[in-house]
Amino acid sequence: MSPGYLPFAGALDLPAFFCDNCGFWQRHFEAPPACPLCLDARHVVPQTGWSFRTLAEAQALYPCHWEELEPGLWRFWNEPVSGIGSMSYLLQGPAGNLMFEGCAAFSPEALAFIADLGGVQVLAASHPHSYGALWQVQDRFDPELALHPGDLAWSGAVCVTWPFDAVLEPLPGLELHLTAGHFDGHTVLYDRGRRILFCGDALKFELDPADRRRATTISTHKAFVRGIPMTPNELRRYRDVFAPLDFRQTFTPFEQVTNSGRREALALIDSMLASRPHARPAPLAELPRAEPMRG
Repeated sequence: MSPGYLPFAGALDLPAFFCDNCGFWQRHFEAPPACPLCLDARHVVPQTGWSFRTLAEAQALYPCHWEELEPGLWRFWNEPVSGIGSMSYLLQGPAGNLMFEGCAAFSPEALAFIADLGGVQVLAASHPHSYGALWQVQDRFDPELALHPGDLAWSGAVCVTWPFDAVLEPLPGLELHLTAGHFDGHTVLYDRGRRILFCGDALKFELDPADRRRATTISTHKAFVRGIPMTPNELRRYRDVFAPLDFRQTFTPFEQVTNSGRREALALIDSMLASRPHARPAPLAELPRAEPMRG
């Protein structure tokens, strides 16, 4: 970190602890007494009590893997893993590299590999469920961290350097858009060149066992674990954000879907706005065709 302008920079020197139930990292002087993300209504508390891991323990227990999905687009993930187990995406570009979302724990080898790719100039995430070990990346590469202030209460393990309002283009061709809904600061990343929407938890998919890049269903929810639907106004906000974005693929913190884009997202939202919002998976093959609203 660059401590010169931080009056309380020492807080970021505290060790970080990983929650084995949800994967949230906290900085604390000792193992924390509880996990605030588990206590939030969108998740559940561990039924056998809290268990927290140090970084060294998490790195030993949760091996980090990486692969190039498309030229200049990498994913990092942990397998096996406890907690939510989100994936991290590194997008390379001529003006710099952007990492969106965090995996549970980055190994020293993964961080060295990222350094060989040019490091990370901008760091961002959709919402606290997929912050993962963003703090490791910020500690190592000192990037700008762009997060919406609606989720500032969850960002104690990192330092937000680039808060934004509704839209931010931190690097050419890469746009952050506030959707709110799932969390107050929930944000999606749109890659104009690749026509990919990194949708966070705004959308969720079930995958075809024979082809893990193709989805069979699509859904949206306020709380996936608890099956809580969105409200109509939250869905309208999602629609307003999605409609102008010409995405043909949709990547969540867990899936990379090539057969569902803007058309399918809008069809799902429109079907619920025409009746009643729900959190059930909708078969892609049964969705009506939808086009963006104009004017």
